[in-house]
Amino acid sequence: MARLSAQALKENYAAIRALVPGQGILPMVKANAYGHGAVWAARELLSMPGLSGFGVATLEEGRDLRRELGMRARKTRIVIFTGTAAWTEEKGQFCENHNLTPVIQSDSDWVAFLRGGWAERLDYEIMFNTGMNRLGLTPGFAAQVAKALRNRPSSTFPEGVFTHLAMAEEPDSKLTRSQVQCFQAIRRELAGIMPATHFHMANSAGIWNQKQYGLQDLTDHVRPGLALYGIAPWKGAPRRGLQPVMSLEAKVVQLGKLRVGESIGYGGTFKAKEVTPYAILGAGYADGVSRSLGNKGAISLQGQRCRLIGRVSMDLCAIETNSVKARVGDWAQILGPEVDAWELAEAAGTIPYEILTSVSGRVQRIYG
Repeated sequence: MARLSAQALKENYAAIRALVPGQGILPMVKANAYGHGAVWAARELLSMPGLSGFGVATLEEGRDLRRELGMRARKTRIVIFTGTAAWTEEKGQFCENHNLTPVIQSDSDWVAFLRGGWAERLDYEIMFNTGMNRLGLTPGFAAQVAKALRNRPSSTFPEGVFTHLAMAEEPDSKLTRSQVQCFQAIRRELAGIMPATHFHMANSAGIWNQKQYGLQDLTDHVRPGLALYGIAPWKGAPRRGLQPVMSLEAKVVQLGKLRVGESIGYGGTFKAKEVTPYAILGAGYADGVSRSLGNKGAISLQGQRCRLIGRVSMDLCAIETNSVKARVGDWAQILGPEVDAWELAEAAGTIPYEILTSVSGRVQRIYG
């Protein structure tokens, strides 16, 4: 079971906005809002001040969000960050039919987009590759974009121009400095002919380092993702009032006691060196408890840390209960205020993004 707090979500939004006053906020709700529920998160945030739309990854995510939000959000932008590469006429028609804002992400896509007359038909954004080297127009192509738009009506200009930082948590790294300088040059090239266009580059880590980046003078929007859901942007980052929005919990379904030498779970990877009381929890890797946490991770039961023992299976996992008097029916917290997402992710050999997005659809979500 996952418990979701609307209050925490809104307070996180407010904390982010306080860090970047005057900037628009474009919450990322891709991947089902990082496992939290995209429709729920978007509905809760619709009335928040400074909202400049929502960001999703795919066309299908955008369509489904548009349908579920309905008339209340008919004027709210839904920006498709990766799903419109490579550009096709079919994707243009899809965006037009569902009122979605595509992102143009290569030199050739820009040429096809312009040639097809889509700048006159759709609101759109342009992404530049300043060093991440995944998607984006080449920086030198900014001059051609400016030339192509200079004599066109302002209604054909992009709503946004942006880039993506590869190491936003390290503003002093060589790569980051190079990306910022490149984006500054792109903004100088384009801002003069499209003054209403918004420029943006900051994810959660960029927001946390907003002073080092000089966001107030460089960008108009920020794109919070992980921080919006209450997780610090990098391990050890100051929390600045963030609260976890999701608590992932599992019920104790059975109790037992291992004798010396006995094992538990598939493969017998844990063998008791002493008499070991244990509890079986009704959640496994099909629910979001990473298999990598077997014999490594720890969860919270009755406010006490209990280590996972044996392999995590598809539907069940086991914890050692020496420190608590566990009862069948108790709820254990796998992720939430009592279990730091970075700590859990480190034990699993991954990052909180993967932990959150692994909470599967079969997990009951209780929204409050």
